[in-house]
Amino acid sequence: MAAPKALLLLLLLLLPVSNAAQPPRTLQVPVFHRDAVFPPPPGAKRGGHLRQSLAADAARTYSLVDTTVHGLLHSPVRYTGIPFENGEYFALVGVGTPFARALLVIDTGSDLVWLQCRPCRRCYNQQGRLYDPRGSSTYRRIRCSSPQCRLLRYPGCDGSNGGCRYRIAYGDGSSSTGDLATDRLLFSNDTYIDNVTLGCGRDNEGLFYTADGLLGVGRGEMSISTQVAPAYGRVFAYCLSNDRTSRSARSSYLVFGRTPELPSTMFTALLSNPRRPSLYYVDMTGFSVDGERVTGYSNASLALDPATGLGGVVVDSGTAISRFARDAYEALRDAFDARAAAAGMRKLPREYSVFDACYDLRGTPAASAPPIVLHFAGGAEMALPPENYLLPVDVGKRLTYYCLGLEAADDGLSVLGKVQQQGFRVVFDVERERIGFAPNGC
Repeated sequence: MAAPKALLLLLLLLLPVSNAAQPPRTLQVPVFHRDAVFPPPPGAKRGGHLRQSLAADAARTYSLVDTTVHGLLHSPVRYTGIPFENGEYFALVGVGTPFARALLVIDTGSDLVWLQCRPCRRCYNQQGRLYDPRGSSTYRRIRCSSPQCRLLRYPGCDGSNGGCRYRIAYGDGSSSTGDLATDRLLFSNDTYIDNVTLGCGRDNEGLFYTADGLLGVGRGEMSISTQVAPAYGRVFAYCLSNDRTSRSARSSYLVFGRTPELPSTMFTALLSNPRRPSLYYVDMTGFSVDGERVTGYSNASLALDPATGLGGVVVDSGTAISRFARDAYEALRDAFDARAAAAGMRKLPREYSVFDACYDLRGTPAASAPPIVLHFAGGAEMALPPENYLLPVDVGKRLTYYCLGLEAADDGLSVLGKVQQQGFRVVFDVERERIGFAPNGC
């Protein structure tokens, strides 16, 4: 199915074909919410995408945990399914020479850049045309003996031509298999990067509907953030706008390279886990509700143990809803409940989906919800706006309830998801080993 004509016109304007005389100091990537690119049908229920993604969220978080730290056999599952049905953010890039436009989901929890390619043995239904590497003069297969092939966790070799094969299997059953190659990527500020290692997917299935592939921006060697580091440094930032229908290139964005810091940016240390080196860990120290620090849970609940690889908090653009260790989540939920009751929010007696704290706000504005602040080591904090944690859920009969949009984690890993990150400029500064958060950053 072809993309809407208005969108194609927009993409033509955002990806020029000429190369700048002087490469810019930063690499700009336009980013769009999937609702802006592929609007939901008229009459679609609020929160519908959210409900469809929660099971995939759970599968993703399970596979972000390295099963070897639990003494289990490590199955051939590297990453988990990305919840594409919940408000995904697409990065727009050009691939090949001449370039073809590709909409790739931004994922800080994985490394490989890949897209569906012709000829395709089995491909899911994407909105645009499949990329055909036979039409690119800069496309090159990578040999099995190459260093790039050896970086793969599960490399394969094509016996007929000696080409390297990759396979990524996700925890929800989604997968991508194909040829490891290099090609040119074109970005919106007239700049291209040659010889980018990427996957050309020939056999793909699962929850990748509408996207052309995935843009891995993890900390590993295959990541696009690592591959462009010689020119732009090991630092990038993004802002995922709350305005999901905006097609403005000035709304959501992804930028590689060091940019001027917003005065409101607060930094905390970037931690490393030797068992999961591709993930971005932060030292989260707790929560506040309505100005009071939440108590009643173990201080170790959110801490990373580098010796075992257990625990910790990961900043992840591929997970929708934030998940915190159960005792920490329950303490936060109970503190919110108490303050919500004082503010006149009527709690519902039943759960909705995975949410166990839902409210009937008829007669009570959502803006009056008790404010939640996330605290990090070094004094950094994220004061969440209500729309980042009080999520609408349609329950029929023209009724919309609001639920505390957080979950309990029982697998040892806490995750700061993209719904809570929306509207913040998030800076991943690997060079200085820190992560920054700035409100109103889009």
